[in-house]
Amino acid sequence: MQDDFPDFDSAGLRKVSQIDRAIKKLHRDDHGAFVAILNALEFHLEMLSRDSETIRLLARALQAFINSRGIDPKATGIDKPLLSLTQYGS
Repeated sequence: MQDDFPDFDSAGLRKVSQIDRAIKKLHRDDHGAFVAILNALEFHLEMLSRDSETIRLLARALQAFINSRGIDPKATGIDKPLLSLTQYGS
């Protein structure tokens, strides 16, 4: 049986979902800013001609924003999926 969405990077999208769920649990006022970066990551992971460097840069931007907001990635469970995205395609 053929996948309905064969061009999606389902593993990458799962990582984005994990990060999104972890951020939602924090009930932050700045959740929308996180969503903006996560949506950009999702968009690029759903593209047929994915650019690994773009995905890595977006993940690094998310990492920088997380750090600037004083969130501990390890304590929130964001560390592993985020690390994986920052190393995407390497």
